[in-house]
Amino acid sequence: MTLRIAEIFGPTIQGEGALIGEPTVFVRAGGCDYRCSWCDSMHAVDSQYRHSWAPMSSDAVWAQVRHLSGDRPLTVSLSGGNPAIQDFGPLIARGRAVGYRFACETQGSIARPWFGDLDTLVLSPEPTIKR
Repeated sequence: MTLRIAEIFGPTIQGEGALIGEPTVFVRAGGCDYRCSWCDSMHAVDSQYRHSWAPMSSDAVWAQVRHLSGDRPLTVSLSGGNPAIQDFGPLIARGRAVGYRFACETQGSIARPWFGDLDTLVLSPEPTIKR
């Protein structure tokens, strides 16, 4: 299975929401099923940028998260775009098995079974027209 990844960065400190202040590695998924006029990450949303999204296996994403975190368990935030349009279940299972915590930020248009494996799910309903 291949994930479309716009960027992976960190660790940095989560700057908003319920996890503010938490050391976090961000995995920003490429692609979204909405177009919000106030989006601050169009490079991860609009398909015109898809040439810059890296097709990565869950193993490759996991290796990058481990490298960035120095193999120290912390929070991994799945954002985007809309990470719910992809299957992050295997990545979450692998990380949780060694003590990493997982959060996901989505507008809530799609529910996934792997949501139940998250430590934190942030739903930000967006009043916009679906693509």
